[in-house]
Amino acid sequence: MAGEARKVSEEVRGRGRFVTQEAATVGLRLRELRKRRGMTQSELARQIGIQQSDLSRMEKGEYRVSLDNLFRILAVFGMDIAEFFSEAAPAPQPAAQPLSRDDMQTLQLLRRLSPEARREVQEFIEFKVRKAQTEARLGSQAERSEDAL
Repeated sequence: MAGEARKVSEEVRGRGRFVTQEAATVGLRLRELRKRRGMTQSELARQIGIQQSDLSRMEKGEYRVSLDNLFRILAVFGMDIAEFFSEAAPAPQPAAQPLSRDDMQTLQLLRRLSPEARREVQEFIEFKVRKAQTEARLGSQAERSEDAL
């Protein structure tokens, strides 16, 4: 990954912009993880509350990623900071499961809503997923803390 970051950093400098190797490395890692999850820049940016153009610049290494934004991204990805900076391959995503009867009923109801109402439902679901991921991560950290005592 370091070689890729150096290449990206050199490419960006060549266009008259200066970025550090570290910013390029973090940006590449963000892009890699986002794409692995099948997310668009617009989807991730909306979930963390920033503009898509800002996320694009972060991925290119043109903007440094603030800790606040990094932690929001990690919550969406269900990762902790150590996992993000590790060179180890991420755990494979669980295989898609067939839709249940309840899932189908939910989709049918969702289709009856206006596009704006659908976006509101999607944002609420994304919020609930992030909350559950954060609670799970905090629970596992608390268990590790107790085990250390």
